[in-house]
Amino acid sequence: MKKSLPPPPRPSHPMLVRAPSDPAHDEDAETMTVRLDCRQGDFARARLHFLRLREPHQLRLLEDIPRAEAVRLAGGLPPYTVARLCERVPRSLGRAIVRALPEGKRQGVNLILDYRKRI
Repeated sequence: MKKSLPPPPRPSHPMLVRAPSDPAHDEDAETMTVRLDCRQGDFARARLHFLRLREPHQLRLLEDIPRAEAVRLAGGLPPYTVARLCERVPRSLGRAIVRALPEGKRQGVNLILDYRKRI
């Protein structure tokens, strides 16, 4: 006679059971977190959440939030990320972001952009 295995333990509370993650819902939640952090002036935290977003969501977010917030948010990102985003956002927003960067970082971003235009 075969011994049957006991059933797996059940979570003690129904809220502890996680449904499979819905990427679209996760993106929306991250986007809302970035918006809220920017509104509250917590740009360091906003950048951490911003970097978790896929590029299309990053671009749409930069275009949707007030320009001053977009400039502050993008200004603290790594130079390569700033250059990549500046290539894909509307030209006026990209220029505003690059102009607001500190001199050294601005030169680095411009160097990346110039190089990428040539290849």
